Amino acid sequence: MNTSIKQRRGLLAAAGLALSVVLAGCGGDGDAPQAAEPQAAEPATVTLKLIAFKPERLTVAAGTTVRWTNADASDHTVTSGTVAQAAAGVTTSPDGTFDSGVLASAKDFTFAFQTPGTYPYFCRIHPATMRGEVTVT
Repeated sequence: MNTSIKQRRGLLAAAGLALSVVLAGCGGDGDAPQAAEPQAAEPATVTLKLIAFKPERLTVAAGTTVRWTNADASDHTVTSGTVAQAAAGVTTSPDGTFDSGVLASAKDFTFAFQTPGTYPYFCRIHPATMRGEVTVT
């Protein structure tokens, strides 16, 4: 056998051994896999249009910021709490979790939901027709 062929085979064997050592250090040694970096939740959007919240119900992961955008010509609010409707009229019960104040046309309001739960909300100006709910998982 030619000497240069023997030298090449020796170099290839050494390179293969070095590659095996490197690959063995890249996992498979019984260590637990590392946790992935937490990813920020995708923002969610609710549009206020035609005197309604669209979508009316939304489910998001904890840590998600929801943006409400007023696409109507009239003012609205995004107020957390409940609405009771009876023959005597509409009764609102804000709970103080969030309140946009009056949103003029083309304005928006954001709130970051950190804690799992169900968050009902309404428009203080139009409580009989504008109600919504965010469920946080």
